[in-house]
Amino acid sequence: MEDSMVEHEVPVFKCPACGLCCTFSPVSILPHEDIVLRTIADALGLPYSSQPGYVIFEEVNRVNLAFSYVMELHNGRCIFLSGSKCMIHDVYKPLICRSYPYVPRHVRYNIDERNKYILATADYGVSVACPVVKKDREVLEKYSGNPALVIRYLKKEYNAAVEMENIRNTLLSLLSKLWREGIVEVSTSRRDAPVVNLYEFLRRYYPDLPGILNIDKVVDKIKVLRGETGDE
Repeated sequence: MEDSMVEHEVPVFKCPACGLCCTFSPVSILPHEDIVLRTIADALGLPYSSQPGYVIFEEVNRVNLAFSYVMELHNGRCIFLSGSKCMIHDVYKPLICRSYPYVPRHVRYNIDERNKYILATADYGVSVACPVVKKDREVLEKYSGNPALVIRYLKKEYNAAVEMENIRNTLLSLLSKLWREGIVEVSTSRRDAPVVNLYEFLRRYYPDLPGILNIDKVVDKIKVLRGETGDE
């Protein structure tokens, strides 16, 4: 009975689509998302720019592999923000945007050189920069010791965060497999070498990777943006 009353007191988060979170800071994205967003921006004629985030050196190919990227703001705004609306909401919205205001505070890449395995762990928290969270802050703080209720408050956002970490570790697991097979040799030290997107690197060995990550259908949506209907 008490749990039922508590659940009734805790609201369910609803994004107001105010666009404020699209102006706060550069956006941390996964490697495949950098490729997808750059392609969408090109189709829309938008000035996309990004920088590699966390990188490691790969000895065999003599490249730095980028495990993440940071999508930069343009004039203090996400380039895909139109007014207060996301232009690409129905095409491909980055997972960190889908998970907001439940966001990773810190991502740690655990590299086991003995067993040749890489695993990412992330600490998540609720951003109080969101106006809805500010409004609900008193109730959330009251039940901050009950993670299940916080997850209930941010159910869709929590699920997006789980998907993000699953994909992050899927990419790392595939790289680890290549490492154990002797195809690549991972080094924790960064060298003066070209930076290669981890997703693009892995596609050489796993051509079905777009399907594994469920982004193959995004290609059709991008064709629509370009006006390529397939009727020609």
